[in-house]
Amino acid sequence: MDRPVRIAVALSSMKSEQWTEPLRAACAQAGVAAQFELWDGRRIDARYAVVWLPPPELFAVETGLRAVFNAGAGVERLLAMPGLPPNLPILRLVDAGMAPKMAEYVCFYIARITRGLDRFGGPDALRDWNADRPRGTPPAVGVLGLGAIGAQIARAAQLFGYRVRGWSRTPKAVDGVESFAGAARLTEFLAGTQILVDALPLTGETRNLLDRTRLSQLPRGAHLINVGRGETIVDEDLLALLDQGHLASAVLDVFRAEPLPAEHRYWHHPRVTVTPHLSGPTPREPAAQQIAAAIAALERGAAASSLAGYVDRSRGY
Repeated sequence: MDRPVRIAVALSSMKSEQWTEPLRAACAQAGVAAQFELWDGRRIDARYAVVWLPPPELFAVETGLRAVFNAGAGVERLLAMPGLPPNLPILRLVDAGMAPKMAEYVCFYIARITRGLDRFGGPDALRDWNADRPRGTPPAVGVLGLGAIGAQIARAAQLFGYRVRGWSRTPKAVDGVESFAGAARLTEFLAGTQILVDALPLTGETRNLLDRTRLSQLPRGAHLINVGRGETIVDEDLLALLDQGHLASAVLDVFRAEPLPAEHRYWHHPRVTVTPHLSGPTPREPAAQQIAAAIAALERGAAASSLAGYVDRSRGY
């Protein structure tokens, strides 16, 4: 009888012990006999690892890893980790249930912006039954990044009647979405966008992409919602444009430093809403099923590069 495949679980902030049973059950369903162990620094001869910001020594100790699974969509911090073997295949989650929740989050804040809902509730609430009802042409919502998550956000915004535009590095087609692709069309995309949703991954090309020059290309009075990566935005430039009134508001769920330092201006700025990186929680069961399916494929001899979520290190995602 074959020995179970040993899999190390190292999920720094995700309560690793709550993942082992969903992972074991998903692997059993996928036909893989697997033994999951919470990694505590001792060598367990793991064949695979399921990680989120793991201790760097994991890769020095577990030298027999055939692949590592990142329990989230973003891999920039994993890729920057010292000691990560250069040829170790990395697979990230592709949606796995996160996209609908992120679309819900974005549409909630779009509605707060477009319908003036911030006027109601709280100690300073407007108490006027005849308050203005926003009318007229819905504002253009622009989704920056049309991957699995960005495309879901674009489709959700369409359902609520918004005019939706999308920009991506390479051409992408989403039904009903006016699409723009490549650096040459980014200015045109921004100039026609009144609510910008940043759903970009962090790569060498997207780091600091939204600086003063790019953000100034949005129409005066535009709004920003960031559910992508904090480092795609130059914080000082965003704050300056909010102070000047060129941008009306920013809703930020991701940041360069997390947790966001208590002294950061974002916490206290009247035009900024801060949420603690909660737009896209990782549902354990769908994520476990995606990971188990990939492990089963690898055990059958599939190449990691042929699987959904395989990270091309040259692109950064």
